[in-house]
Amino acid sequence: LRMIAGFETPTEGAIRLEGADVSRTPPNKRNVNTVFQHYALFPHMSVWDNVAYGPRSKKKDKGEVRKRVDDLLEIVRLTDFAERRPSQLSGGQQQRV
Repeated sequence: LRMIAGFETPTEGAIRLEGADVSRTPPNKRNVNTVFQHYALFPHMSVWDNVAYGPRSKKKDKGEVRKRVDDLLEIVRLTDFAERRPSQLSGGQQQRV
């Protein structure tokens, strides 16, 4: 699974997704999603701030970050939990963050 996701490179053979060899394709360029057992959330930050961490680290405009995070929380039905800490969420809710 780690090789399919691109986190490890095979030493021989090929990994094909939908017929295409993706053995040397970076993880972010593969049409694969990974849900980790440990959610790697910042325990001292709110759900909203955890979701905003990525766009903020890329120096995105504050308004753009706000809209994107709000939209994402709505999609995963966590809008009402935006100000909670990860420890206040169920495992399934943490996974959706």
